Amino acid sequence: MIKVSVLVPIYNVEKYLDKCLQSLCNQTLQEMEIICINDGSTDSSRQVIEHYAKIDKRIVVIDKKNTGYGNSMNVGLDRASGEYIGIVESDDFIEPDMMERLYLEAKLYTLDIVKSNCFLYLDNNGIEQNQEINIFDDLPINKTIIPIENPELFIKLQTIWSALYAKDFLIGNGIRFNETPGASYQDVSFSFQVFACAKKVRLLQDAYYHYRINNLNSSVKAPNKVFCICDELEYINTFIEKREEKREILRWIASRLGYRVLMENYRVLASAFQYALFLKIVEYLTKYREKGYIYGTIWDKKAVDEVYQILDNPNSYFMETAKSFEDERVKSGSCLNQQIYGNAVFDCVQENEYIIIYGAGKIGQEMLTCLLNLGYSKEKIFFAVTNMSKNKHSIEGTLVQEIDAYQKWKKYAMVVVAVKGQYQFEILELLEKKRFINVVVVDDIVRNSMKKLLK
Repeated sequence: MIKVSVLVPIYNVEKYLDKCLQSLCNQTLQEMEIICINDGSTDSSRQVIEHYAKIDKRIVVIDKKNTGYGNSMNVGLDRASGEYIGIVESDDFIEPDMMERLYLEAKLYTLDIVKSNCFLYLDNNGIEQNQEINIFDDLPINKTIIPIENPELFIKLQTIWSALYAKDFLIGNGIRFNETPGASYQDVSFSFQVFACAKKVRLLQDAYYHYRINNLNSSVKAPNKVFCICDELEYINTFIEKREEKREILRWIASRLGYRVLMENYRVLASAFQYALFLKIVEYLTKYREKGYIYGTIWDKKAVDEVYQILDNPNSYFMETAKSFEDERVKSGSCLNQQIYGNAVFDCVQENEYIIIYGAGKIGQEMLTCLLNLGYSKEKIFFAVTNMSKNKHSIEGTLVQEIDAYQKWKKYAMVVVAVKGQYQFEILELLEKKRFINVVVVDDIVRNSMKKLLK
C-alpha cells in the first residue's frame, strides 16, 4: 500500500534537481512513490530524473509537453495512488524523516492536512546557510484546528509545500490547481481551497522542509507574470460561488487575502508594472468596500487605513509609493505619472499631437471610434502592434505598423495601451525598454467611459 505520493513538478531545474531527488530517495518512509512530472524541460533535467529512477524504484516518471505548473500538478494528482499527497518543489529539498513524521501525525489524528515549519536555504558560491523560521506566526501549533474558525490561517499561509493532504479529501471536495500558463501563483488558490474545505488540520512546530531562496528562475521573481495573481483571485471567487455553505465568510476572507497578495506584488514591481497592477488594485478594493468586506479581526487597522487611503485619493497614493522611472518619464512629468485612470486618460490623449493606439483589436478600435467622436483628427491617430504578421496594414483608413516604426516619436507621441489586462505588462515593459515617455493604459474604468461615448 502506498502511504504517500510526493509530487515533484519539474521544468528546467538541472542546477537544483539532484539535491531535491536525493533527499526524496533518502526518505525513511518506504511505502511511498515519488512522481516526477517533467513539464517539457529543455535542459538536462530529464537525464537527472532517469539517473535517480534507476536507483530508486519508488520514482514514477511522467513526461509531458510544457503546459505549465497548474496542469503538471493536476496530472500528478490524477496519477497519485497514495493515501496522502505531498508536494516538493524541484529546487527545494527535505529532511530524511519528513514524509514518515507527517504521515504518522496525519494517521494518528485522521487529518485532512498536516503542515510543518521550514528552513530558508541559501547556497552562496558553495557556502550553505539554513535558517529555521516559524511560518505559522501566532497560529495554534500542535493542535487540531478547523481553518474556517481560524481565518488568519488563510492569510498567513499560501505555501503548499511542507504539508501532506489526504487524497480522499482532495477528491471529495473537487480541489484542483488552476491551469494558467507558467508557474504563477497557483499555490494561492490551491491553499485557499484546501483550507476552505478542511475540518481537521494540524500545524507542527518542527521543521523538515528546506525552501531555497536563491533560485533566480523562480516564478515569483518573474514580473511579467504578475497579472496571473488576478487570475488566481478570480479562480478563488469561482470556487466560492460553488459553495453555498459558508459563502459569505469565504468572500470576507478572500477579500483580505486579495488585498495582501495584490499589495505584496505591487511593492516589488518595476515602475511600469506597478502602474498597470495599481489599476487592478483600485478596481478590486472598490468592490471589497462596496460589498462591506473590509472589517473584522483579519483586517487590522493598518490594512484598513491603507485601503481607504488608496480609494480616497488613488493618484496621491500612487505618486507617494510608486518607484521612480529610470528614464525620461520622471523628468517629462508624463501623463503616466500624473493621471491614473478614468476620463483623465482622454484628457491626456487630447493634449498630444500624435496618438499611437497600441493594439489593433476590439479595444483599440473602440478607442479609435471614441477619439473620433470626441473630435480628434484622424490624421494624427495611428495603430501600433508588436508583430505585423497577423495584422492588417490599415483599419478604417488608419495606418497599422509595428511599434518600432514610431521610434522617432517616442518623446512626444502619446501611446494608449488598448489591450486585454493579461497582455498589458508585456507591452508596458516593451515601451519602457524602447523609452517611450507618454503612456496611458485603457483599464476597466476607461472602458466604461468608452462604452458611454459609443452609445
